[in-house]
Amino acid sequence: MGAMKVGVSLPDDLIAFADREASRRGTTRSGLLAQLLKAEQVREQTRQYIDRHGWDVVEDAPTWREYQRHRTAHEYGDDEW
Repeated sequence: MGAMKVGVSLPDDLIAFADREASRRGTTRSGLLAQLLKAEQVREQTRQYIDRHGWDVVEDAPTWREYQRHRTAHEYGDDEW
């Protein structure tokens, strides 16, 4: 897999956090961002799988309804009604 250099502007507090966290994890700032983006990619793939296959992948219907309620609130929470 190739790598591409990307310029990103972030607030100073996030850069400071990224540097501390990268150091704590024994990686670079770029490595940390790659790990975080990979985790987000896996989370999105999981969400898509659950949405596609329905509540049969969770233990019970109430758990499925709670998942959908939370996801809907998160997805549409910023909408103005």
